[in-house]
Amino acid sequence: MSFTKILGTPFPTIQTKQIQLRKLKPEDAINLYNYYSNEKVYRYLDWNGPESLEKKYEVINSWNEGYEKGWLIRFAIADKSTDEVIGTIFLSEFVGKRAEIGYELSERYWHRGIMTEAVNEILSFGFNQLGLVRIQATVATENIASKKLLTKGI
Repeated sequence: MSFTKILGTPFPTIQTKQIQLRKLKPEDAINLYNYYSNEKVYRYLDWNGPESLEKKYEVINSWNEGYEKGWLIRFAIADKSTDEVIGTIFLSEFVGKRAEIGYELSERYWHRGIMTEAVNEILSFGFNQLGLVRIQATVATENIASKKLLTKGI
């Protein structure tokens, strides 16, 4: 699957009230590295983030390559007023018309409704632009905030 062929664009950008969902750039590495360095951010993820800033550049390149090859769409969550990357949100594990959603957000931006905005937009994007019929998530049992986010009827 080629997302560029499906969407007719190199990489989509989505605007919401507080954020912009856009392609990750190499200059975003420092912000990603900084918030991934916070144990509160990565404690429920299946990895602890890159172990160095240099590795973060490799991760960004890999994520962007995933879009080109059709196995991942990972958006930067950027503060709309500053363009600072404060998290990411993605669709992956594409099987037929199903995908998995995942996300993380800098602790400085928790409890502001930002992830609700991002999840709503990605669900709409997945269903309306990609033609998915099912989007699922795997959530750690202890991750109460993520469970609330996904069950509040977005």
